[in-house]
Amino acid sequence: MNIYIVVFAFIVLDFITGLVKAICTNTFSSGKMREGLWHKASLVLLIILALLVEYAQGFMELGITIPVVGGASVYITLMELGSILENLCKINPELMPDKLHRLFGGVATEDSAYEDQR
Repeated sequence: MNIYIVVFAFIVLDFITGLVKAICTNTFSSGKMREGLWHKASLVLLIILALLVEYAQGFMELGITIPVVGGASVYITLMELGSILENLCKINPELMPDKLHRLFGGVATEDSAYEDQR
């Protein structure tokens, strides 16, 4: 059960840091927030789907016998971790040393496209 708490905590922390980033950078949009919430809901649904697949493996031959929940949880956690770090860098760029900032900030995002237009 702890894996679900960890994944959920990463999802919530990403939402919070994204909200703080939007407020700090004056880019808050209720439409964008709604879209983000739908994306977060899809991550929860992915975990539910993985749980269902693992449960079904005990009753029928699905062609796989792997711990799907573990894989989905790791994927979501790493994805959210990257997003949280990006948000924190936008909130306070001094948090990351130059090398890490280039590593996490080197990926073009929708926000960087917005900043380029300003």
